[in-house]
Formats: sequence, structure tokens, C-alpha cells
Amino acid sequence: MRLHRIIRGVLIIVAGFILWQGGAIAEEKSEFNPYVGIKENFLVNVGKRVAIRTESGDTLDGTIARVGDHNVHIAKLAGKDFYDAIVRIDKIESFTFRAR
Repeated sequence: MRLHRIIRGVLIIVAGFILWQGGAIAEEKSEFNPYVGIKENFLVNVGKRVAIRTESGDTLDGTIARVGDHNVHIAKLAGKDFYDAIVRIDKIESFTFRAR
């Protein structure tokens, strides 16, 4: 009976590790098309992490949640738990993304 508990515990740990690694592997790199605007590039990268630099020099690091006609919703801001941001697309100077 004790051996069964040990085996079950090891299997749970291994399964947890596999799921954890799967999440890291599942994170896809972002796509970029130089022939379209920032809004269209945001649309194809919804759900992926980016760092946005605004005209005022502020940098926001987070996940693209939604893209509207004039604004982009950045969720899960780095270093600011419980905060999201809405940024005007015409005020975005640049954005960086994971390419490799």
C-alpha cells in the first residue's frame, strides 16, 4: 500500500512537470507583417505578450487582450498586478514582441 502512494505521488509530480513544460512550449512567438499597420499586427497577435512604447515615452509590458478601431487593451501588465491599460493606437510609437 505504501508503494502505491509513492508511485502515485511520483506520477502526480511528473504529470505536473509535463503540464508546466507544455505551457512554456505552447507560448508561440508573435507574428509581424511589415506591410500593414500597427492595428493589424496587434490583431494577429491577440493573446501574446508585447512591450508598447507610447509617444510620451512610457513603456507598457503586457498581453494584447483586445483591439478596437482606435484603442488596444493590454492586460496583465508586468509589475502592476490587477491592472490593465487601454492605449490609443495613434499614440503608440513602437512595440516589441517575442520573435524567436
